[in-house]
Amino acid sequence: MFQNLRKICSKYPITASYIAVAIGLFLAVQVYRIQQGTPADSVFDTALWKLGAVQPLVFVYDHPLIKEDDFPTGGPFDLWAGEWWRILVSGFHHGDLLHLLMNCLAIGYLGRLIEPRMRAWMYAAFLILATFISLLPEYYFEHYPVGLSGGAFAMFGLLMVLRRTDPDLAEEFTEREITWGLGWLILCFVFTYLGILNIANAAHVSGFLYGLLAGAVLINRSRFAGLLRVSFVFAQLLLIPCTYLVCHPVWNGKYYWYLARLEDDPAQRIEYLRKGMELAPGEPKIGAELALSLYRTEGEPFRSWKIILQLLNRNRSYEKGVEIARLIWKQFGSEQQKTKALEIVADVFGDESDAWFERLQLDQTSIAQAKVPLPESGDSAGSEFLFLKETAPQTIRPRDLSAPPVDPRSPQSAAEGVTL
Repeated sequence: MFQNLRKICSKYPITASYIAVAIGLFLAVQVYRIQQGTPADSVFDTALWKLGAVQPLVFVYDHPLIKEDDFPTGGPFDLWAGEWWRILVSGFHHGDLLHLLMNCLAIGYLGRLIEPRMRAWMYAAFLILATFISLLPEYYFEHYPVGLSGGAFAMFGLLMVLRRTDPDLAEEFTEREITWGLGWLILCFVFTYLGILNIANAAHVSGFLYGLLAGAVLINRSRFAGLLRVSFVFAQLLLIPCTYLVCHPVWNGKYYWYLARLEDDPAQRIEYLRKGMELAPGEPKIGAELALSLYRTEGEPFRSWKIILQLLNRNRSYEKGVEIARLIWKQFGSEQQKTKALEIVADVFGDESDAWFERLQLDQTSIAQAKVPLPESGDSAGSEFLFLKETAPQTIRPRDLSAPPVDPRSPQSAAEGVTL
């Protein structure tokens, strides 16, 4: 058995090496879990992180007015710090043994058809680039995938094109195999839609398209074939700006929150938080930090007061926000300041103002003197919506934030499942 395996590996060394790296990393993860003495998912995700995969991390807060387990704010901080190589390493990790076996079997079957027909360096470059390129779109959607399925679909797409000019290959890689492959590609979308499996469909599609494009360039025999191949090679340079954008997602409010955590200049920090709140209004801790940062710098904290009220209007179950609002309210010493602050409450909450006066426990005397516009006494529409639980955001949420303060780069949680 081992002799046959050695013969196969010597005959298809690139494919064998590709599979071996995935198997080696999977075994390393299992060894780490055994050393930790627990099969918990959080340990699994920590092992992935320590062995180079992209994982969502979470800052542990020291400030009692920010720390709240129900509203974590995190992201792939290592990736945002410039560790782009983690994208490629994530491709060689797998979620479980079945995931690993399915990918290895597919790659082994497809690789034995491709490897004899390509130069070794070209085939190796194709596999590495296909793995990297297939995973990039997932990070634009804030997914954290693992697995070589994107690379496998790139090999599948490549074979679909190569068989057109290779009769021997067409006899082995028949229409039946193509139907099975395309059927599985579509079925993965169905599984994801039905919630059966969390599958990295963007990686599958991008890998498949990359394989088709690479194949079209390889089999081209027109007078422009040389130009097309040179253009295809130089097109790989687009990976540089694409990877840069993944590592610096300027459209993501949490990225600006991350920059603010690393910023020493108070003014610049406030600017980062303001941008973060603008882009991610559903992330309450960003707005809370902005309100507290402004509160520390303002003599009359009207800006921080308005920001925390706007935050509560969007995230009504964020009780820490209520505490911050009460803290800011105490800084309004004069009746004139309180009147202005109450007018801001009325402006933000409108007909719900009376319910919010009660929830925030504001000074009833000041409310009477301010003469702010309130709804009719029989109108209870405002109060019945104040304490509804927010719908969970459609992002990967950390599980465990109960640990004591640690280094911000340490993983304090695990994703809810692994994208395969």
